[in-house]
Amino acid sequence: MLYVDKVTLGLKEAGYNVTFLSSNTISLSLFTTTQLDQYDIIIWRTNTYVLGNTTYWYLGSQYNESYAGAIGVRTIAVSNGMLAVNQNFFNFSPNSLAHVKLAILMSSMSITIAQALIAAGVKTTIDLYQTIDWTVAPPSLLDWVTWSLVSFLTTGNDVKDSIYKTIYNYEYAGSIEDSSLPPISFLGNGNLQIV
Repeated sequence: MLYVDKVTLGLKEAGYNVTFLSSNTISLSLFTTTQLDQYDIIIWRTNTYVLGNTTYWYLGSQYNESYAGAIGVRTIAVSNGMLAVNQNFFNFSPNSLAHVKLAILMSSMSITIAQALIAAGVKTTIDLYQTIDWTVAPPSLLDWVTWSLVSFLTTGNDVKDSIYKTIYNYEYAGSIEDSSLPPISFLGNGNLQIV
């Protein structure tokens, strides 16, 4: 995944230490403890599926029986052998994520997760406020959007400007071939700069 290399390099050049967790290394404990609060910036790129009327986001961790009943009232599901969570899973205590400056959530309807993170103390989120139609959007679209946002953020732009410039480059500069830019928004401090 070339975009991971680009994002990692951009953040390192901006002075950040970077920890990349691939799908098979992500665990429930990362999300159910305060481990996320150890990071200044969190980028979560995942896929979703809908079961009934409920949206689930893949965590990435392989399912095993030790997860059964281990999370109390939080909701998990299993699809294709991978753990997935719905919005009720994100049940953080107030200020439990107060160290996190920015969470970039690249997934359909991630605004739901963003609201929970803001309530837990995250300063700002960049998220998607609608479902993405994957019959129209190529899978590489979220990779491009993630890289574009990080590229602008690590060169001194604030959150609002990074979103604006990403949309502008998509619509007018022809940075990627597609007709449907994901609906990017932010919650929290739009003037936040990470460098």
